[in-house]
Amino acid sequence: MIEVESDILSDVIKCKGYHKREPKFGDRAWRVKGKKVDIIYWDTGNCWCAIMQVIPKEKRDYKKIAAKFYEELHQEIAKRYDENMYRID
Repeated sequence: MIEVESDILSDVIKCKGYHKREPKFGDRAWRVKGKKVDIIYWDTGNCWCAIMQVIPKEKRDYKKIAAKFYEELHQEIAKRYDENMYRID
């Protein structure tokens, strides 16, 4: 599982609405809807979340879409943190 701040996650997937609870996955599970993917994550506290599931909107090439999401996520994290993992934005 990758842990990331929820605002970074929202920016990467281009979320337009609110994050919604997803109780079938547990008490602290949430779903965020994006342009190309939806994400199920576990709220780990203090605006941090652990990604549990990536759900592509298109049924074809779902592995490629999920891989592209993770690539974009890593690029965004690299832009927002310095080499000591302090947030710089």
